[in-house]
Amino acid sequence: MIGRLEDILGKVFLILVFFFLALRQVASIVSIIRLRGSVEFWPLVFSSRSLGLLFLCLVIGLTVIRLPPRQSAEGIEPRLSALAGTFGLTVLVVLPRGTIGPGALIASTVLILIGTALSIYCLFWLGRSFSAMATARKLVTTGPYAIVRHPLYAAEAIGAVGFLIANWSLAALLVGVVHFAFQFRRMFNEERVLQRTFPEYASYASSVPMFIPRPSTPVARVGR
Repeated sequence: MIGRLEDILGKVFLILVFFFLALRQVASIVSIIRLRGSVEFWPLVFSSRSLGLLFLCLVIGLTVIRLPPRQSAEGIEPRLSALAGTFGLTVLVVLPRGTIGPGALIASTVLILIGTALSIYCLFWLGRSFSAMATARKLVTTGPYAIVRHPLYAAEAIGAVGFLIANWSLAALLVGVVHFAFQFRRMFNEERVLQRTFPEYASYASSVPMFIPRPSTPVARVGR
């Protein structure tokens, strides 16, 4: 009962937070359209922000329809790690930032665009199994999950690097290090839950790398 209640409260929290972020993204897109004459590389920035809005809307939708949890990580640490990994980079918007040149700005925007596009692709495969917390709902081992066990984190890492470049400073570097530390911790927490829940996970994990793909990675045959 406690686990079910926690899942419902977590669902409501995520929907509210990501809905707020989506509204801010809409406002940002409208501002770019209105001021496109003064926004550097505005078509690229517009594309990146539009994909970001699609990602946020997809997260909201999948959170609404996600499957009930079969097992969740125990203790407070996995929950704090999930929150820090999910929202930690947002502190960059209030930190002083350094000045970057046009080349770095283009690179950061492209990385954010690529990372967001790949994240959307991973979310489509993850489907109703999506969860921000370390929770087992349904095991997905096909599509990008046949290449690495945590493709969504890999995709988000690409976008995070772009975001760090765009907000470059020593403080941003420190925030980035902490962010990636929490993200890796989230992966290990999820691994433990999935191993406890799905007996076939050991076979899947033995043939598919955790984060960095191998050229010879075989396609996992475990069902979605």
